[in-house]
Amino acid sequence: MATTNSEEDNVNLWYLDIGCSNHMTGHREWFVNIDDKVKSKIKFADNNSVTVEGIGNVMIQRKDGQHSFINDVLYVPNMKNNLLSLGQLLEKDYSMQMEDSQMKIFDSNRRLILKAPLSRNRTFKIGI
Repeated sequence: MATTNSEEDNVNLWYLDIGCSNHMTGHREWFVNIDDKVKSKIKFADNNSVTVEGIGNVMIQRKDGQHSFINDVLYVPNMKNNLLSLGQLLEKDYSMQMEDSQMKIFDSNRRLILKAPLSRNRTFKIGI
């Protein structure tokens, strides 16, 4: 995942990333529970690595006002962007559809969960 400097910095944005192996965020305050005994290293495509300081669940508020959880999110201190792993979603029986400059994600019952427009720098991101 790559971003450009011309994009607005918005800490609430999540990038939908096919190259990312796990959901990740640097916002410890977002976790409703976290297992901080989980420690590991993640290596990025540019060979830089970061330290994972825990794994847990992040609660989000949906557009309909209800709450949902993003499960198995890695806590990576100082991470600037939030990443949703499309591979991790596929493992949990979610499906994706890309057309008309949008990505749609469906749950296992084919209910639309989220819709993200293609941004100017050809990434998909959503504020959740």
